[in-house]
Amino acid sequence: QSNCYTYSQIVFNSNVLKEKIKIGIFLPESYNKNQKHKSIYVLDGDYLAPVVAANLESLSNPSRPVSCIVIALTSTNRQRDFTPKSDGTPGQLAGSGGADPFLEYVEKELIPMIETKFNTDTNRIIIGHSIGGLLAYYSILKNPALFTSIISIDGSLWWNEGRIGKAIIEKLTHTPNFRGEIFECRKDISQPVQFKPNLELLKYLAFNRPPGLHYNYLEIKNATHATIVYPGIYYGIKQVVYK
Repeated sequence: QSNCYTYSQIVFNSNVLKEKIKIGIFLPESYNKNQKHKSIYVLDGDYLAPVVAANLESLSNPSRPVSCIVIALTSTNRQRDFTPKSDGTPGQLAGSGGADPFLEYVEKELIPMIETKFNTDTNRIIIGHSIGGLLAYYSILKNPALFTSIISIDGSLWWNEGRIGKAIIEKLTHTPNFRGEIFECRKDISQPVQFKPNLELLKYLAFNRPPGLHYNYLEIKNATHATIVYPGIYYGIKQVVYK
């Protein structure tokens, strides 16, 4: 556990998901209830949120102290909760398709609870790896006001043969005043895997995105889908929080 954070848990019954939810809270020791703080929502938070807190500490210094509240989101079934409904194409995960109610829970229950308990601003950050990155992108379609910044680490944009990416392109093309930030970290994009649909959205973000959408892309050679997680978190926080 980070020396700059105190950890606590909140357990409650979600009316949206109809199940008991456990949330982890990493509260900076410098927390001041009279001061606004950034909030970082971490998917797969039971094991990624401590990494986020440790990196926030390592990147801080006296002129840039740790001031972010880290919220560890957990799921009883990540394959269900982090994925939009499948269109039946081969290769989709069994039991998938619960992203809509999960984002509804985040919007209507989790965020209001966090912002009632703690003094946070509305510039929320979400971090997700793999299908967690997919869910972070999907939030743009469902409610772009949920998160100002997205840190996606090898996000599964191949889902439904890239239809989420295509829908995001269409939405952003028709929303020229869109404002936000996306940091995308990937392993070698040229690796011969099924992820060609990733490229369409990534090329759009690189060359045709709305002017108010800040986009940074980092590719780490010789990384795998698993080993990219830790450096992706580090560079994502460095870019989005400590730029």
